[in-house]
Amino acid sequence: MSDYRPSVSVCLPVYNGENYVHETIISILEQTFEDFELIISDNASTDRTEEICRDASGRDRRVRYFRANVNRGLVWNFNRLFELAGAPYLVWIGHDDMMGQEYLARCVGALNQDSGAVLAYTNANYIDDKGSVIKQLDFENPGSSVKPCVRFSNILYDRKCDPICGLMRTEVLKQTRLHQGFADCDRVLLAEMGLRGRFSLVPEHIFSRRMHAEQSTTKYKDLRKRTVFYDPAKAGQLFFPVLLEHMALFSAIRRAKLPLGERLRCHKSLLRWLWDWHVWRHAEELREGVLSTIKRYLSEDQVRRLKAAKRRFSKAWFA
Repeated sequence: MSDYRPSVSVCLPVYNGENYVHETIISILEQTFEDFELIISDNASTDRTEEICRDASGRDRRVRYFRANVNRGLVWNFNRLFELAGAPYLVWIGHDDMMGQEYLARCVGALNQDSGAVLAYTNANYIDDKGSVIKQLDFENPGSSVKPCVRFSNILYDRKCDPICGLMRTEVLKQTRLHQGFADCDRVLLAEMGLRGRFSLVPEHIFSRRMHAEQSTTKYKDLRKRTVFYDPAKAGQLFFPVLLEHMALFSAIRRAKLPLGERLRCHKSLLRWLWDWHVWRHAEELREGVLSTIKRYLSEDQVRRLKAAKRRFSKAWFA
């Protein structure tokens, strides 16, 4: 048995991903940085995913394919991949996303050059279901500060959580609770990483995130439904996704090795974010409720004219 261990574990969780998984695999295998393993964990797909992945593993020795006998949910699949990985660096990638050829090389270089960085990621393109670029994004790095409390606060307010696609130090990931069984658990994992070190942002746009109707955040707007998608074992149970996330964030602060002053500042940031989060959430719910009520009493033509007036107002206001 060989003792060889690659530098990077690329972890690809998939369930019924026949539409995009082949493109994702090709983008990984074409990396200029070649010292990696690609581990695919198939959550009992019922389409052609198994055929596609087994073909890739048969063609390239760096690809390892594992298949579950039942679908245990997205969180189980993500964490299973962590258990199967053996490299000092690890990156998770969605079966519908794509890496530019220099992605691993640039992220590995960033972590090698900065021992205090725990995660490296790049600017990105949002692409549609055909692979065409919808939007090019220049991120603000929420994990750049030397102070853990500042990183923690910035990560909480970063609604997109794009650094979750970054390359992470496996030894630091071992100190976290990985992905947990509730909606928006990626924010908690990023917060745990940020409490332990800085993030490095590579300025190139060499990662593509696919935007389409079947992605979980689009398909499951309701937090309870998205939580069950992440963890099917919760189906039929009484649970509160928001409470689970908030408890996990308090736990993250408690378990991190922080000086007392930093710990107190992190708690202060978390309490402020909880207040702002609830105010924003209730404002959104009120707005949607008002709009829904108005639409019930207007004709389709009046709704169209109202939307047109709103667009004209917004254009004039922000011009």
